[in-house]
This record gives sequence, structure tokens and C-alpha cells, in this order.
Amino acid sequence: MSRQKDIYDKLRNAIIYGELSPGEKLSEVELAGSFNTSRTPIREAFRQLQTEGYISVVPNRGAHVSKLPPEEIEEVYDIISLLEGYAAGLAAINIEKSQLTDLKKLQKRMLVYAAKSKFREYVEENTKFHHLITCLSANHSLARTIAGLRTRIYRYRLTSVTIPGYLGKYVSDHENIIAAIAKKDSTRARKHMREHVDFVKDVLVSFLKQNLTF
Repeated sequence: MSRQKDIYDKLRNAIIYGELSPGEKLSEVELAGSFNTSRTPIREAFRQLQTEGYISVVPNRGAHVSKLPPEEIEEVYDIISLLEGYAAGLAAINIEKSQLTDLKKLQKRMLVYAAKSKFREYVEENTKFHHLITCLSANHSLARTIAGLRTRIYRYRLTSVTIPGYLGKYVSDHENIIAAIAKKDSTRARKHMREHVDFVKDVLVSFLKQNLTF
């Protein structure tokens, strides 16, 4: 793994899992010292993180972890709801037995992690779950578009699952999505996915508006 890739991965994970907060300043000098490297791979990592929307770099002011206002997060989720609903409908048509088994295995692991309140592990499996469904749509442009949108809001997914009282509902929603896909019911798969994404959006946006300053 290149030095730049290692630094990028560590900074990205720190942002995603809340070790670096929205608005927090990132110093090239301090990070170079922390990683025991020159500033060049730090700058390269910054460029990639900026392209993906994780940080903002302002001339003469340096780099900061990007802030997304709740209204923008809501807009992104609205688009994801439409597109992932469509993807789930296509997945119901295209899915094969082995792929359905893979989907159910992901769900079983999420059930375990939810029961043990292992939120980070849950988020990782949940990401794979949604990604598999978009891939099963067999529409590569659709899958790439959804992945790009989810990248913009990925750092808030841990927040969404740690809000008390809702994780059980998320897991239950997945069961409905899987059941519809297993029956090759495209209409219900689309409906359940849209309802699920919309519910997560409503919980998250409401929480952010009440608890965070942007």
C-alpha cells in the first residue's frame, strides 16, 4: 500500500467514524509529523478527500472536515431513495439463489451486531448489504451513481445507527426488503427500499437539526 493511500484511508476512516468532527481543522504540518512523512503524501491524500467531499480546502485558510447542512443531507437521501428503490426492483428480477444466500448472510451478521450494539461493524455490513442490492440491479451506471451519492453522506451512517430506539426498525426493514426480493416481487422490493431509506433520512435529519450546529 502506498504512503498516500495509507494516509487517505486513515483520515477517511477518522472522518467517517467521528474521530474528526465536521469543521475540524487539518494541519499538513501536524499530520506529517504524526505519520512521520513529508507533506507531499498528506497533500495528495487531501486532494482525494476533497474530491470525494470529505474535506474542504480554502486558500490561505487550510483544510477542514467538510460540513453538510441537514437540508443537503435530506436532498441526497431523497435521491438515494428513488434510485435504490429502482435498484431493489431490478434486483428482485435478476437475483439468483446464491446471491440471495449472500444477502441473507449479511442480514444475519447485522442482526448479531445490532443485538450487541456493535455499531461500527453493523455499519460496515449494512454498507455491503445496500451495495450488493445495487449491484444486483445489473445497471452499472445506476450502481456508480448511488455509490457516489452514498459517499457524500457516509460519515453520517454511524450517527444514524447510534440514535437510540431505531436500529431494530432498520433491521426489520431489511427483512421486508429481502422477503420481497426472494419472491421476485419487484414492486414491493422497490416500495420497501424506498420506505426504509426515507425512514432513515427522517430520523437522521431530525436528530442533526436538534443536536448539531452547522
